[in-house]
Amino acid sequence: MKKTKKTMISLLAAMLCAVLLLTGCGGAAANNSGSAKADRVVIYTAAEDERIAYLQTELDKQFPDVEIVIQSLGTGQLLSKLQAEGKNSDCDIFYDLEVVNAEIILNASPDLFADLSAYDFGVYDPSVTGYTERHHQYAVNGKTAGAFLVNTRVLEEKGLPVPESYEDMLKPEYKGLISMPSPKSSGTGYSYYNGMITVLGEEAGMEYFAALNPNIKEYTTSGSAPAKAAVRGDVAIAYGLLWQCVNYANENEGMTVVVPEQGLAFDLFTMGMISGHETKESVKAVFDYLYNVINKPQCAKFNPDKIYADMPAAEIANYPTGYKEITMNGLFDFQYKQNLLDRWSY
Repeated sequence: MKKTKKTMISLLAAMLCAVLLLTGCGGAAANNSGSAKADRVVIYTAAEDERIAYLQTELDKQFPDVEIVIQSLGTGQLLSKLQAEGKNSDCDIFYDLEVVNAEIILNASPDLFADLSAYDFGVYDPSVTGYTERHHQYAVNGKTAGAFLVNTRVLEEKGLPVPESYEDMLKPEYKGLISMPSPKSSGTGYSYYNGMITVLGEEAGMEYFAALNPNIKEYTTSGSAPAKAAVRGDVAIAYGLLWQCVNYANENEGMTVVVPEQGLAFDLFTMGMISGHETKESVKAVFDYLYNVINKPQCAKFNPDKIYADMPAAEIANYPTGYKEITMNGLFDFQYKQNLLDRWSY
C-alpha cells in the first residue's frame, strides 16, 4: 500500500512537471507562431464603426506582432475618459478627438499630449493652417462636413417636396419628420448648431433652432443615428455627416442628399499620443504609420473633405465637390462652445 502511494505521488509529480513544461513550451510556441502578441497598443477613438474596422484591418496587417486594441467611445466619452485618466491612461494614441475637445484637455493639462513637432505639418492644406500654426500637440486627422439625408419615399407618401435649404427645414409640414444629433453629446450635432449660429448670428441662430424644434422627432446621442433612422424610414430627414449621407444614398433606393447652397458646417478632428507613451517603440511605430501612411487613404474612403495639400480623390461615388464651407466661429474655442451649449435647451 505504501509503495502504491509512493508510486502515485511520483506519478502526480511527474504529471505536474509535464504540465508546467507544456505550459511554458506552449507559451513560447504561441509567441513564435504569432497567436499571442508580444506587445500591445491601445487606441481610443470616436470614429465610426466602418472607419474603426478599416483601421483595425490595416494596423493588424502592418503590425502582426502587436496587439492593436481600438476602443470605441462617443465624442463626450472620449473627452471625459482622457481627462479622468491623464498620463496614466490605458490609452496610448487618441484618434478622432474633436478639436475643441482637444483644446479643453490641453487647457487643464497642457502637457498631457506628446509633442509632435518632429512630424511634417507642411502636408496640410491652407484651409487648416490656422490649426497647424497654433501648436503641435495634436495633428488633424479629418474634416467632417454635415448635410441632410432625405428619404424621398416617406416624403412622397405624405405628398411633401424634398427640402433644399436650412430655411426649408422650418416649414410646418415637416413637423416630427426630422432627426438631428444633440449638440451636447455629438460633434456632428454641435457643428450644425454652431454653423447656424455662425451664419445667422447668436440670437437669430437661437431663434432658428427654436423654430426647428417642433419638426424634430428625436435628438440622438450618436452622430450617425439620425441617418440610420432615415434609411429605416423612421424619419424623413436626417442631419448627419456628409460622407455617411452619400454612402447611404448610394446603397439604398429612395434616398437623396441635400447640400444647402448657404454652405456646410464642418468640424476638425485630431490624433496624437499621450505624453510619455511615445517613448514606447510600438506606440511610436503605430502612430507614425497612422500619420504618414494610412490616414490619407482613410480620408479618401470615408471623410474626403480636404485637409491635405495633395488630398487623394474621394473613393465615395457621387461625393459632391465645390460646395461652400461655412467659416465656423470658435472652432478651437472651448469657452465659446460651452457658452453655446449652456444655451441649448432641447
